Formats: sequence, C-alpha cells, structure tokens
Amino acid sequence: MSDALKQVIVLFVFFGVPGLVGAWIASTKGRSMLFWLFLCGFFPPTLMVIIFQGPLREVAGHYRQCPACQEMQAWKLTECKYCGARMSPTQAGP
Repeated sequence: MSDALKQVIVLFVFFGVPGLVGAWIASTKGRSMLFWLFLCGFFPPTLMVIIFQGPLREVAGHYRQCPACQEMQAWKLTECKYCGARMSPTQAGP
C-alpha cells in the first residue's frame, strides 16, 4: 500500500466516520444532517454534543411528543415517562 493511500484511509477514519455518524444521529433527532456532517467531520469531539442533545421535533420511528405534557418520548414507549399518559403505538405527530 502506498503512503498516499494510507494517509487517505487515516483521514477518512478520523474525520469522515465521525462526520457520517454525527449526520446520522442528527437525522434521528430532527436536526440538520449537513450541518452536523461538517461539524463532526472537522471537529470529531463535537460528536459527543449531538449524542447528548434531545430531539427538536417528532421523527417517525425515533421520537414523538406526548399528547398530554408535550414532552418528547422515545417512539417505542407506550406511556409517557413524565406524566404517565397513554400513547397509542400508531399515534402520529402534527
């Protein structure tokens, strides 16, 4: 393997992979994929920021809003962990 190819692989592993992972996590939380792709790609430690941020809006299959208290919940929960209100499994957001 040539040195140039090794350098490209190292750059992809240390900058490309965190960028792609950050973009994917951002998309599951209703955030801008492109913004987080570049942010996590150029500054890989910012990946921790997106991991701990909550969702902005409902994202089908990932997060939905409780009809009673309006808190974001994981899609798989059947009742709100904050107020105990029942959420139907097919409940769609606004």
